[in-house]
Amino acid sequence: MLSELRMEPTGPRLFTRLEVLAVLKIGETTLFWLQRTGKLSPIRIGSRVLFNAAEIERLATHGATLTEAEKEAARSCRSKTSASGAAGRRGRHAVSRESARRASPRA
Repeated sequence: MLSELRMEPTGPRLFTRLEVLAVLKIGETTLFWLQRTGKLSPIRIGSRVLFNAAEIERLATHGATLTEAEKEAARSCRSKTSASGAAGRRGRHAVSRESARRASPRA
């Protein structure tokens, strides 16, 4: 009976989030993106989030490519962000200039 337990395989190696970040040399945002797009599937055990070593190796070897839809979404998101950022900056300056005009005494 005891010999059967010793011979039992231990199963696949699982990595924590921090280990994945270190092995793949990526940031948390990229890890979340890989999960959200389905390019890296997490294994949840209770409250822990772990990743299979085989998937980590596959990503390290082959990388993760964007589909055309993902590329288009990134392009449109980037252009919307830059346009709204510029408008937001103009809006703040316009408000501050108007406030300055009101505060300054007129001769």
